[in-house]
Amino acid sequence: MPTKRRHTRSAAWRGALWITLIALISTGVALTLQYIQTARTFEAQRRAVVDDEMTGLIDRYRSEGMNGVAQAIERQQAVPRIHEFFYLLALPDGTPIAGNLASWPAEITDTGFRSFETSVANTRGESSRRWVEARAVLLDGGDRLLVGDFADERATLRQRYLSALSWSLLATGALGLLLGWWHSRRGLAFVRVVSEAGERFLSGQLAERLPVSPRGDEYDRLAETINRTFGEVERLVGSLRAATDGMAHDLKTPLTRIRTRLELADMQADAGSAQRDILEETRHDLDGILHLIDDMLSLSRAEATPASTFVSLQFDAILRELVEIYQPLAEEKGIALEAELTTALVLGSRSLLGRLGANLLDNAIKYTCAGGIITVELAVQQGRTVLIVADNGLGIDTDYRQEVLGRFRRLDDSRTTPGSGLGLSIVDVVSHVHGATLHLLDNRPGLRVEVRFPEVRSTF
Repeated sequence: MPTKRRHTRSAAWRGALWITLIALISTGVALTLQYIQTARTFEAQRRAVVDDEMTGLIDRYRSEGMNGVAQAIERQQAVPRIHEFFYLLALPDGTPIAGNLASWPAEITDTGFRSFETSVANTRGESSRRWVEARAVLLDGGDRLLVGDFADERATLRQRYLSALSWSLLATGALGLLLGWWHSRRGLAFVRVVSEAGERFLSGQLAERLPVSPRGDEYDRLAETINRTFGEVERLVGSLRAATDGMAHDLKTPLTRIRTRLELADMQADAGSAQRDILEETRHDLDGILHLIDDMLSLSRAEATPASTFVSLQFDAILRELVEIYQPLAEEKGIALEAELTTALVLGSRSLLGRLGANLLDNAIKYTCAGGIITVELAVQQGRTVLIVADNGLGIDTDYRQEVLGRFRRLDDSRTTPGSGLGLSIVDVVSHVHGATLHLLDNRPGLRVEVRFPEVRSTF
């Protein structure tokens, strides 16, 4: 459980970081686009004002010449205006004639608009570095005229943009982490509830359902869908179990009566007669059918056993009794049955665990030849109880191991050997019901079956 909590917290932080990263990128892109659009608007307005001022001076040049332009520049510099312009009327070599620039800017080598930083003189003759946006034109005779507007607000706008970006990213990051953590925790909490409910459902608690809140949000809609799926699975499984159990019970009673009658008929028949042989063969076939029905009922009961009925059991004691029961059968077939059982706890059903061990021993004896060895080992590895039943018999091909866990699957395709084909199926179901994992491995030669049970925290 602590590991799950750590994983949940880690996943929540990852989700919060992703949400925060997306929010930061979105905020940065939005503010940058806004800054670019604002800067372009200011630039377009400034150029329009500069163009208007330049047009007026060019008209004055055409009507009054250089002196008229110089006088107009001096008058406009002396009058306070909304836009603070700067001017420079210069000779072809750049020598200033009129204006508030100390010299022709080196950045301007051609006509048109330019943005640059230069030294500008004020009305008191003091010069300072200013960022300007200017347009240069070439007059008749090579004289130059430069009209510009101070673009200091561009630097101000940039500073405000950087400041707003920094504070916005900081606020977005804090809110993103907080809200992202909350949203991720909520989503992960729902995933945890679904996962736990699914595990209980898979363990046999088919009545398990997810809680649905009155909010009616997407989580509730998903929970309702999952609940409908659980309900349909429960209905189908219940219907199948009812049909299987009913058929098995209905068949078992008349078949048992028929077997009893056959025994009576056998007792009344003459020894060595053909009739007695037929009765014996028929009784043998009925025994096989009854054994099959018993296995089907055992399988159905195992699947329907809820985990809530499990108790702590000393598994080694159960296996020790099974080894004692199967020891004579193994000796009769010339097989050595060895056991190494460590005291171990398992949370489960005594009857089901006994059936699991009995089926494994029965299969091992059935498919091990005379002179073979069967070993039963019960150990505790890293807090988990592990049952190992190994033999040096025929074994199972790797490609066929998963298939033999299905119902009515047998190694003998001709079905000449006794058995119902449900032995390993019951083992698989019992393992699943107990939360254990079943592994069929190669014993080189033979088969090695490992059943790993979950950890039991309680002790004797």
